[in-house]
Amino acid sequence: MPSFAVVLRPGIAFALLACVLVVAGCGSAGDALPVVVSAPVSSQPWIASSIRRGAQLAVDDLNARGGVRVGNAKRELSLLVLDNGGSPANALANARTAVSKGALALVTDGTGAASMAAVTDPANLPVFICFDGGAGLIDPGRRPTLFRMAPADATLAGRLADYIANAKPRVALLTDDSGYGQQGRAAVTAALRKDQVPVVSDQTVQQRAADVTPQVLAARRAGAQTLVLWTSAADIAAVLQATHAIGWDVPVISGQTGEDPLVRQRLVAHPDWLKSLRFVSSRITAEVGPKPFERFRAHYEAKLGVDKVGVSQDGRPVLQPPDWAMYSYDALNLVAEALDETGALGASLMRAMGTASIVGANGDSRGYSPTYHEGISPSDMYFARFDGFQFEPVGDDPLSGSLPAISQLGH
Repeated sequence: MPSFAVVLRPGIAFALLACVLVVAGCGSAGDALPVVVSAPVSSQPWIASSIRRGAQLAVDDLNARGGVRVGNAKRELSLLVLDNGGSPANALANARTAVSKGALALVTDGTGAASMAAVTDPANLPVFICFDGGAGLIDPGRRPTLFRMAPADATLAGRLADYIANAKPRVALLTDDSGYGQQGRAAVTAALRKDQVPVVSDQTVQQRAADVTPQVLAARRAGAQTLVLWTSAADIAAVLQATHAIGWDVPVISGQTGEDPLVRQRLVAHPDWLKSLRFVSSRITAEVGPKPFERFRAHYEAKLGVDKVGVSQDGRPVLQPPDWAMYSYDALNLVAEALDETGALGASLMRAMGTASIVGANGDSRGYSPTYHEGISPSDMYFARFDGFQFEPVGDDPLSGSLPAISQLGH
């Protein structure tokens, strides 16, 4: 099956909001069963690329085994990628497209997910959120077709608060005005309050703000000793630029967008500035050790090629490990397992989603129950720091300190 890539370079803004990209089905029969991806291709390219490439690999792997079982026959899959541009209205339109095409599943970053459920619930179309962690998105009783295969904000925020609680630093909280930022703000605020960590400054910035110096100065004037960010990658880079521009050596902890290659691209001339940044995310390797993820990564890179960050270290290109691509990959393999159990789409498939389970790309078990639609264990959160342009688990957290570093330098 053919592959494709969407490339967005700094300073080049193509009109992609209406873009419709079709992959992994161009040469297949007309009755291929579609899988739809709704992702922020034009607004958050790394997030979109991770979701799309993981889904592409799953579709290719399932097709290599003859497809998925529907009734007494096997059907190949096709992948339809729709750009939501970070717009809930576009995401809702994408959900309607998925339903109209009789899709096997809809995979999304989470933009507009709550509204999408009004379309996917009546159609019994499973939707997998592979980025956003907002608490209100997942509710099996109210929105039975929504499943999450990504860490929840409440879990990430709880670990973050626990991580800094003993030091009780005065915290400045900066979130952006996106759904991701505001949902994260609610989770982080609650977690810090529970651990009695004082918040001396609480500000909202624009997503991809051009300048955050006023907010950073306000945080310093408020006496903040740690900055906690739940923002886009562009805002994280802007905060690091601002803190160093004013000579403020302050620790910065972000959500999972700290891993976004855009942060390193924006700071390509100042890799030392990354030393002040840590981020919380879901661990890459499982309790069984690194070998399952290493096998997945080797397979991913052999089929799709390496993901280059766009910066170099020690004369070698820095590579992005496909850790977030695991989520859409696992989601589609899980729904294929459920379909194999029932052989039927619709309500039968939804019932099977409550009992199906697989071993995921990194060796962790993946599965849901009728009353629990979270796919990532709350015990799997870790913290990472940067060494140059590579990130690695921190050493001052018990779980993180037990994890291996993941190779990120190419040849």
